[in-house]
Amino acid sequence: MKIVVLHLLLLLILSPTIQAGWLKDDNYWQCLLDTMQDIKSDTVAEELVAHCQQRYPFYTRIFIKKKRPVFGIKTASECVLKRGKNINSEVAARYIQAACYKLYPEQ
Repeated sequence: MKIVVLHLLLLLILSPTIQAGWLKDDNYWQCLLDTMQDIKSDTVAEELVAHCQQRYPFYTRIFIKKKRPVFGIKTASECVLKRGKNINSEVAARYIQAACYKLYPEQ
């Protein structure tokens, strides 16, 4: 019985949904969206960009599959409108727009 529970726990930990980033950001673009909330300063935005660049290697900025969500944000435009509405930094707004168009389909 303990072995079955251990295997189920191990399967849950190593499952693709966990690795796919459902519980946290898993790439540079998602890192930008997750960290740039309510940004008021270009300086802070630039520091957050540097943080995401250090956290994720270059290849995570290129090889990203676009999300096809069932619930929530479905298009890049929806993403920009939702994520960018409380942003007062031009730098943050540009990075949010870029991340949304990288992660979500245009239509």
